[in-house]
Amino acid sequence: MIATISADIVRSTSLWNDDLIALRNKLHGLFDDFEEDYPGFWARIVRGDGIECFVPECRYALRIAILIKLFVKMQVNGFSCHEMLQRHGIRFSIGVGEISYESKAKDIINGPAIYISGKNLDIIGRNNNVFATFEVEGTPKPLNNMLDSYVALLSNLVDSYSAKQAEVVFYKLLGYKEVEISKRLGIFQSSVNTRSTKAQWSLFNNAIKDFDNLDL
Repeated sequence: MIATISADIVRSTSLWNDDLIALRNKLHGLFDDFEEDYPGFWARIVRGDGIECFVPECRYALRIAILIKLFVKMQVNGFSCHEMLQRHGIRFSIGVGEISYESKAKDIINGPAIYISGKNLDIIGRNNNVFATFEVEGTPKPLNNMLDSYVALLSNLVDSYSAKQAEVVFYKLLGYKEVEISKRLGIFQSSVNTRSTKAQWSLFNNAIKDFDNLDL
């Protein structure tokens, strides 16, 4: 089985057009980096503020979705936009299942996995209190519910981050050391550590690693 991620930028209409274009361009750059880090991965931006990702190794789907969420929170910091966008960045839905056909060249993803992620994104899009969901095709409902809650709780933790905390967690999740992050951000290493601690990095990182190791 593979995973797909369907997502959209929360309250994107509150962005100025130039800011939305800049954000889209930066997302394309992030997706290019992911293609190098996760073989077979590709993503597209649809309908102006929608995102669809093809993730051949489904165990990395949550990590990628969270990275996108952190990235958007970082990028909109300082923008004149709705507070929900600054808090949530994106809402996302992960579907794990089969794919009947996919082609980056033809810009097509088709099959149960993308149907699941797309359907569930539409559902949470009508619920202002839910910003992440997860479903595995054919998995018993109790297990699906447990995994869905797990993903939602991690997403809610990211929602609680300030933009500065999101920035530090983003780079740590990419594997950067604190000294490297301090140089990149132009801040003291002690500041990196403080933001990391307040963001509950150790707990967060362990939870992401546990998902990476799931046998889906």
